[in-house]
Amino acid sequence: MLFDFLNTIILLGSLQGFIFSFLLFFNPLGRIAERLLATLLFLLSFASLNIYLSETLPHSQVGVFLSLVPTILIMPFGPLIYFYKCFILDPSYSWKHKYWLHFLPVIIDILPVIIGWILTIGFILKAFTQNYLLEWGIFIDQYNSYSDIPRWLSLSIYLVVTKKSLSQPPADYKGDGHLQRSEQFRLNQFLNVFLIFQLVWLAFLMPYIIPSSRFIVLNNLGYYPIYIPMAILIYWLGIKGYLHTRLQAKHGTESRSIRLTEKESEKLIAALKKAMEVDKLYLEPNLTLGKLVKHIDSDQRTVSHVLNQYLSRSFNAFVNYYRIEEVKHKMIAPGNKHLTLSGIAFECGFNSQSTFQRVFKQFTKLSPKEYRSRRIATK
Repeated sequence: MLFDFLNTIILLGSLQGFIFSFLLFFNPLGRIAERLLATLLFLLSFASLNIYLSETLPHSQVGVFLSLVPTILIMPFGPLIYFYKCFILDPSYSWKHKYWLHFLPVIIDILPVIIGWILTIGFILKAFTQNYLLEWGIFIDQYNSYSDIPRWLSLSIYLVVTKKSLSQPPADYKGDGHLQRSEQFRLNQFLNVFLIFQLVWLAFLMPYIIPSSRFIVLNNLGYYPIYIPMAILIYWLGIKGYLHTRLQAKHGTESRSIRLTEKESEKLIAALKKAMEVDKLYLEPNLTLGKLVKHIDSDQRTVSHVLNQYLSRSFNAFVNYYRIEEVKHKMIAPGNKHLTLSGIAFECGFNSQSTFQRVFKQFTKLSPKEYRSRRIATK
């Protein structure tokens, strides 16, 4: 009775995952980020469906199907999460062919399926005996047990790298500062949930990969200790992802609802440039969108709209552009040779050495030290 209940949870999680993956993939925003999340959700649901079929149907009915269809594809999880973060935090991020290299380790997942097809075709052609297939079946079972090690390591490494990169948001994020912080908070929560899942998986994996304890675990607990948390993860991921997409679509609709005449937009752009070029607001380390809006006597929605739609920059990128230009001017000025790069950065509005280094390199493709050396050398 208990196992029937657990199987029902896994099945419902799979079905919900398939539904939400469809809704996310064909979302009205049409963004790559949502499609990456949809793919991740689909693969999670497919893996859960594999376990449900294995636990509820006779092996003779599903064994051939499961051996010929790649229902468990875990190696893409890490890259999907990493690139999802990249596209969410930077809508200008573009897909490059070299990124497909991250998905090459999927061969670890599909190798048993390739072997399964070879053996099946060979058996049909009477090139392999049934005993030969049984020997290979034992090998594939052992392979599937130990392949969980690189799967767990891959996902863990990508999660750690992705979480670490959250502290270094792109300089040209297309959105206001509030939205950027909101996205970072949501992504951090998203990663924390996956990290908790990794700990649960590790607790199950340690006895599972030891032959003497593997059968004890499977006979008493089955795969439920890992697939019930996965079902919960699917529920959470599907609902949160779909609601976030709806919120983004609503935000996009509100942004498009702002209508400015050409004269109004030109006037606001001129006020924004005056605030930077004449009033030099960028020199204030704690400058916020709210302070800028108050200075030019406007409102946040309209200013964010103009920055994004007319200047193709976020508030942070808009301000940092002027700070970097001021830094570039000061670092090669003859009278500033005695100043350190950090001192110049703080004078120009940066309040963090690490932020200055990162933003400078994103704008110039060089470190501050390299830029200064090259400019001095060409004088």
